[in-house]
Amino acid sequence: MIFGLGLWELFLLGGLFVALFGLKRFPDAARQVGRFHGLSQRLKRKFGWLSRFF
Repeated sequence: MIFGLGLWELFLLGGLFVALFGLKRFPDAARQVGRFHGLSQRLKRKFGWLSRFF
């Protein structure tokens, strides 16, 4: 689970994003979300107290 969201919630958010911004910007935005998620995971490993906020 990413950010505590299940599979159906992620599909719903993806569909909402595509409806708002279109398919052209979807790959770039998904890449940015993936980078942010990776960064937050690295920060949580390095600084344990951050897990309260993410």
